[in-house]
Amino acid sequence: MIGDVINLEQKHLETAENIYKIISETHQKPQKWSVGICGESGSGKSVTAFALKKVLEEKGIKSLVIQMDDYFKLPPKSNHENRQKSLKNVGVHEVYLDKIQETVKKFKEGESFITKPLVHYIENSVTEEVLKVEDIQVLIVEGTYVLDIDDFDVSIFIDRTYKDTYENRMKRNRDVQSDFIERVLEIEHGIIRQLKEKADLILDKNYHIIKSEL
Repeated sequence: MIGDVINLEQKHLETAENIYKIISETHQKPQKWSVGICGESGSGKSVTAFALKKVLEEKGIKSLVIQMDDYFKLPPKSNHENRQKSLKNVGVHEVYLDKIQETVKKFKEGESFITKPLVHYIENSVTEEVLKVEDIQVLIVEGTYVLDIDDFDVSIFIDRTYKDTYENRMKRNRDVQSDFIERVLEIEHGIIRQLKEKADLILDKNYHIIKSEL
């Protein structure tokens, strides 16, 4: 998403290094495989994804991060207004998860290029971008609901609640804090918690790996 700010800290890079060590023990050097990173708003999905990308590329493994935020059916401000009309509009149905799944499928089938949506946060618009993936070995997809997709070779869940992530959300300046936003996050929480059991790796609120089933 254009307008998003990612600040990598040492703790994120250390976590990514530990993730890489676990993956490398159970996966051969990849031809084409995918990683899904799931968690609540402000939990650290983006920084974990981009830290993992940095670590992989230091190991000579080319990777690409795709963000679920680009796959919302409505641009950010319009989506917020739609939620204000009814909280029933909050949920997985707001996102083109099928398009993400198709993106992952095309990547793993060896497509040279993939076309995906691109959200402009400030402009409140959605365009398209074409990405060259011919040389990409690992596709990293991060987002609140991405583990609803079953096509990932490695699934990661960040175990932090929306109450834990208040400071992070304010730093990103993406939300104006209100009772309405808290209600939205509470609804999202109920959905996202159900995806935890699908994770191969679980990170706690300090980004320590507390579960590994790889």
